[in-house]
Amino acid sequence: MKLITVFCLGLFSVACVAQADTFTRALTPPFYTDVQRLDDGTPYYFHDDQWAAFVFLRLPSCVPPDFDLLDGADFAPAFPGGAPRVFGCPLTVEGHAILQSPDDFIPVQANLKGLGAVPVWFVKLADIQPVLAGNKLTIAQLLGIPSLRKGFANIYDEIDQPGTFRPQGAGNGSIHVTASGALEDGTSFQLEWLEMGAKNGDGQTFVRHARIAFK
Repeated sequence: MKLITVFCLGLFSVACVAQADTFTRALTPPFYTDVQRLDDGTPYYFHDDQWAAFVFLRLPSCVPPDFDLLDGADFAPAFPGGAPRVFGCPLTVEGHAILQSPDDFIPVQANLKGLGAVPVWFVKLADIQPVLAGNKLTIAQLLGIPSLRKGFANIYDEIDQPGTFRPQGAGNGSIHVTASGALEDGTSFQLEWLEMGAKNGDGQTFVRHARIAFK
């Protein structure tokens, strides 16, 4: 599960805001997409048995053409000694993390919500698998896939629970993504993804539901 890596790295804002007995902090994830490698090197991306979906958390137009999206975070400086270049690329989502303590690095829950036009690119699973077999994925490679279909999600919601603070332990987190919108040709789409950890908290996670549909 990508949760702890993604949202620990996303806690780059200033002071927390207290709400009752919890704290919230804005998320500014240093990622271009919801793609990365898992600890065992396996590519992590949303897909069902026919299509793969690539959600751009930042505008695709400013993704460096040679950047390996499987690396996840991009900390290359915009200029020598400067801030990471990823932060110069506008976000397509906004989010916040819920913390038990303002000093926590791992959130109880993290939420991302689209800003109204989240780019989502779809390619056939059979087309992306040979590309990923090379252990690299760039935006240039995505653009070269014949089955590529581009769209924008006017509704995008992502709820992530790392599980660290849940009774069952860190291996019982979850990722729940729902998105809907339209492709460039007007075709509507829906994306649903639900990943949950095993109840015994052994760190293994399973995709419980995955659906990509076009109408």
